[in-house]
Amino acid sequence: MNLATYYVETWGCQMNVLDSQQLAGILESRGLQPVGEAETADVVLLNTCSVREKAVQKVLSRLGELHKLRLATGNPKVVGLCGCVAEQEGARLLARSRVLSFVLGPGKFKQLPGLLEEVEAGGRPVAQGFVGSDRDYDASLIVRRGGARQLVTAIHGCNQHCSFCVVPYTRGREVSRPLAAIVAEVRQLVDTGAREITLLGQTINAYRCPASGADLADLLTAVGEVEGLWRVQFITSHPAFFTPRLIAALGQVPRLGSYLHLPFQAGSDAVLRRMHRRYTNQDYRELIAAIRAAAPHLTLSTDVIVGFPGENEEDFEATLRLVEEIRFGQLFGFIYSPRPRTPASRYPGAVPRQVAGKRLERLFQVQEEIQLSLNQSFIGRTVEVLLDGPARRGALWQGRGADNRVVNLPPWEGIAAGQLARVTVLAATAHALFGERAAEA
Repeated sequence: MNLATYYVETWGCQMNVLDSQQLAGILESRGLQPVGEAETADVVLLNTCSVREKAVQKVLSRLGELHKLRLATGNPKVVGLCGCVAEQEGARLLARSRVLSFVLGPGKFKQLPGLLEEVEAGGRPVAQGFVGSDRDYDASLIVRRGGARQLVTAIHGCNQHCSFCVVPYTRGREVSRPLAAIVAEVRQLVDTGAREITLLGQTINAYRCPASGADLADLLTAVGEVEGLWRVQFITSHPAFFTPRLIAALGQVPRLGSYLHLPFQAGSDAVLRRMHRRYTNQDYRELIAAIRAAAPHLTLSTDVIVGFPGENEEDFEATLRLVEEIRFGQLFGFIYSPRPRTPASRYPGAVPRQVAGKRLERLFQVQEEIQLSLNQSFIGRTVEVLLDGPARRGALWQGRGADNRVVNLPPWEGIAAGQLARVTVLAATAHALFGERAAEA
């Protein structure tokens, strides 16, 4: 079997994006070259996410499309199911699908070359589970694309076992990487053109260096001292792991971005207890107050789940009140999705989909007004923006500020992705700022 080209299809979070870059690096170390579409690839990897509902149905649909493609063109010769769905449902899907060649969970990526050899020998292997402290993370194998913004894993897995979340079952228990290894990776990325680094972890503020015991405050301080770095960001935090040291660091690390993602999930204490979140509505409010006292410049974003089992109208109103009080710069809202193996999937009191959908619409309406007001407050101000490239529509270019806000502006001669630009904001919508390049001082 001649395998010369590959295509990796990525679904889900930034962790999956980085995982796909590592899968690409492993394939390229074996001599395969990337192509831009599945139709021309010998090997197609589906790097999947199982956080949301119908993840398995989405995989089955895509496998059906790839099966038809193989019948019509002969490609892809090999189809691998990777990522969280592979860990959770992979063996069952392998038995159901005629086109699927192998299954590879996120804890076994280094086994990819061996799996391809088994496939070439006529096998249909499965690699799942989590062994060792490095979780098969090898920074030297990652194929970095996108230049100025780069992702770096700080901690794998999650120990929190929120009742709705499948991550502990698909990514395993928490394993932190050594601080020195993370800083060395960041330094190498900055030396080769990165300007902004985002440190990743499912519960990143649970980070503890296995060699020294250093916490996230120490890690942010160390990364922030890397010469040539513009900004360091980090996601995703859990409210229960914000220490006074970390709160203080938010206002003290000079290169720390002004964007903080801090999910609260629900405004009702009754719902939070059923979610196993380990804080109350008041705990969250007090944490936000302490964070804003230490770093008043921060823009906050959050995650919210509506329609959790047992959620009534009063519970949902508590969520709306918290959103109106905190005034998040960005909000990601979701209708509850029952996930396999999670305690909440067995809870009584399911909220009808239609009711949950209307609640989500109301949540977005409230948030839309808040975001518009916050973004309009930037009109007339000058912000520093890291440019990403042409916007999807029109003749504008796009970038993001240190607070993660999207900024659109007209291009100029010599403009390039990765440049820093000072932009005077002239207009705003709920989702973006619009401006022009500020005159040089």
